[in-house]
Amino acid sequence: MTEHILTSEPCQLHNTHTPASHLNHRHHVWPLGEGGPATAANQVVVCPTGHYNIHALLDEYRTRNGSVSYTIIRCYARQERVLAALGWDRMVRKAM
Repeated sequence: MTEHILTSEPCQLHNTHTPASHLNHRHHVWPLGEGGPATAANQVVVCPTGHYNIHALLDEYRTRNGSVSYTIIRCYARQERVLAALGWDRMVRKAM
C-alpha cells in the first residue's frame, strides 16, 4: 500500500473542490517506487481524487509503454494529464 503524505496546503491541480478538500496529498511526480527522488522539486500537492487519477493514468502509460490513446487521456483533467505525462517522461529518462 502506498503511503500518502498528508498536508493542509491547497490542491495545485484543481481550482475548486465541492465539497472542499481538507487534507491533500504530496504526490511524487516521478514515483519513489520507480526510482524518483524524495525532493521538493519532485513533489506537488494534489487532492486525493487528483492523486488517484494521476496514478491511474500513469498506470495506463506503463501498460501501453507510453502509447496512450486520446480516448483514454481525455477522461482526465488537463493538469492530471500533464503530471502523468511528466511522471512517465521522468521514469523513462530516469532523470528530472
